Amino acid sequence: MSEKIHKPAVIYARVSSKKQVKDGGGIESQATRCRAYASSREYEVVAMFTDDMTGSKERRPGMDAMLSFLKQNKANPHLFLIDDISRLARGLKAHLALRDQLAKAGGILESPSVVFGDDSDSQFLENVLASSAQHFAQKNR
Repeated sequence: MSEKIHKPAVIYARVSSKKQVKDGGGIESQATRCRAYASSREYEVVAMFTDDMTGSKERRPGMDAMLSFLKQNKANPHLFLIDDISRLARGLKAHLALRDQLAKAGGILESPSVVFGDDSDSQFLENVLASSAQHFAQKNR
């Protein structure tokens, strides 16, 4: 009988402000959804990173810590789970930069709400969704 292999995963959750952390359950609801997704695929969640700031910037303390963690564990690539594409970034430029940094760190992006892929159709859809997240962030300001 073979032993099940659990792929290691990290969760990244982000809300836009400290007020949302205090008054809302945004971080926890994102974590819950990502944990359920991981469990359904037999991924082992080994760490969670969070931020309470705008997603228009690529440099964030939780994101930086997560990228550092992935780089330190690059020999054993980890899945990088986000609840929604807008949790990664709220700007196309930041999204593309973070996707590049994730790949270089050995992270494999997955989400319960978006299927990411390397084919042209998947990349097109990802760019449209990232642009849409940017559009809504601009309108919310």
